[in-house]
Amino acid sequence: VFRWAARQVRKEFHEATWNAFWLTAVEGRAVEAVAKELEKNRGVIYAARSRVIRRIQEKVTEYEEEGQALS
Repeated sequence: VFRWAARQVRKEFHEATWNAFWLTAVEGRAVEAVAKELEKNRGVIYAARSRVIRRIQEKVTEYEEEGQALS
């Protein structure tokens, strides 16, 4: 479900936002390292990660609600 939801929302975000999320939340890299790599401050990385996670959670909820409606 995560992979499906991630594919669904990927197009809603700029590449830098998505990379900040992916590198920290999925690959588990340190925020400090990713901030340095992407030449952003830590706050930007945390905010980007949070926005993407929230949107993926919304998409997962939609998926689950549709599944229950079909039952």
